[in-house]
Amino acid sequence: MTIAWSCVSRDGIILAEAGEDDGSGNVIKTAQKINKMKPTGGWEKTRSLRGGTYRGLKFHLHEFTSEIDDCSSDVLVWTFCCVYKPSDLSEDLAKAFLTKLVYVTEPLRNMPWWRQGGLLSAQPSFAPTLQQQMESVQRDGRISILRQHVDETKAIMASNITNILERGERIESLEEKSEQLEQMSSVFKKKAKQVKRMQQWQNAKYGVVVGTAITGVVGALVIPPLIALL
Repeated sequence: MTIAWSCVSRDGIILAEAGEDDGSGNVIKTAQKINKMKPTGGWEKTRSLRGGTYRGLKFHLHEFTSEIDDCSSDVLVWTFCCVYKPSDLSEDLAKAFLTKLVYVTEPLRNMPWWRQGGLLSAQPSFAPTLQQQMESVQRDGRISILRQHVDETKAIMASNITNILERGERIESLEEKSEQLEQMSSVFKKKAKQVKRMQQWQNAKYGVVVGTAITGVVGALVIPPLIALL
């Protein structure tokens, strides 16, 4: 089989996979290496060993999940990986295979077990389909699949870049809002201190005035008898 292994992941969690090792661990090592590479807006590729017979390929889809301001959880990163033999399959066809997976899984990615499910949550339902897609790579018309792949990949990568940039702008906006709130909080604290000092000063003055008035009244009540007795 030209595609030795493939998987679909969400935020680093493998939801479904299919394939088998070559008996020497090369497929497994290549799969682990390509799966650990950080997501970007385009393609990543690797080999199992120096001069190895297998190559890993990966593509990402960055999807906004909401319009809320919490930028830590508003993007899902879907990952489509495969391990293949370059002697049996060209890189362009391997890319076309992964691009096709993006569209095959499109209606499924709204399912709860795809969006919130844990490790291999889509394995029972999607692994057979994934296996069929892997086996059909050689049967599909090469020219048509390559043309379709080029157009579709450009559109997805453009969308990824837009989403990444928008997310960066939203984070910058939140940082600006945070700075503004900190400044407002600082001004509020200063004003509060000034008001508190003013109140303390007013209370102190009021205490002096009241105290003086009370002393005067008490003095008036007491002093006259003393003067009258003189």
